[in-house]
Amino acid sequence: MAKTIKFNLILDGYPVRNLEELQEHFSIEDILKYFRNGLLLRWLKVRGYINQYDAVNKIDSKKSNRKIISDLIKIFELGLDDALIEEEITILSYLEEEDRTNEIYKENGFEKKRIIEDYHRGYDILVQHMEGNKENMAILKADAIQLERSYSGLFRLDHEQLYFRLYESAPKALFAMLTRTLVRNLWLGKEGNAYVLKHITGTLLTPSNVKEILGDDLKIVKRNTQAMWDQIERPEVKVMVISIASGTFVKNAGEFAEKLADTDVNEKLLILNGLEYQCNNAGYELRYMEV
Repeated sequence: MAKTIKFNLILDGYPVRNLEELQEHFSIEDILKYFRNGLLLRWLKVRGYINQYDAVNKIDSKKSNRKIISDLIKIFELGLDDALIEEEITILSYLEEEDRTNEIYKENGFEKKRIIEDYHRGYDILVQHMEGNKENMAILKADAIQLERSYSGLFRLDHEQLYFRLYESAPKALFAMLTRTLVRNLWLGKEGNAYVLKHITGTLLTPSNVKEILGDDLKIVKRNTQAMWDQIERPEVKVMVISIASGTFVKNAGEFAEKLADTDVNEKLLILNGLEYQCNNAGYELRYMEV
């Protein structure tokens, strides 16, 4: 009898070997891709998840992405918030439309000069799109992903000027952008822009600014956990921690040995998989946003 060859799915950059890891690193974009190309079914079969295999196999591939994702979330018992699902699907739909536009360029073989001109024009339009949707966090996150994917070269050249432009015209976009690796490296990293980093830590992240800019997109928790760890967000929900009070602690959900203090967190905008919180004063605030 031939030996079954097992393989991992890569979800959100992580190799996934079992259902627990799939739930922890669930990515709408990745899971939809694996559903479409058949790898999700193959993975379920070789891993022996027969019930999930049968359920996924019954999904009609002609359904909309929205309905397929909704079915998959139920099958894998993720229990995600409807608002979060809607936001992620909005981002996915936006990125798919951009990919279709890029394919048209390739198929029609536009000349080099035209491609360069359109590249710069596309970057300008993307920035203007952020400014035109400056209060819509879902769209701003989608724009930030598109900037990282398609305009990394221009952003590297323009990142300082763009930061200060958006601070004046669309400051919420800065928080959306700071969830992306490329942006974090240039604005927060050790080799990043000193002027931008100084402004982030000294101005952007002041409590009054954070509350005014993020509005309803800022999540604030005030809770006395009686020195115990309290799970605020499940592991599959990525968050960016804005700030915590001295004497309180946070960690990735489920990481037993981890304990991050205010000196580890504040002014660093750490991104965590889920969120657990420890606090002994109900007056203290934990501030964060979903990634």
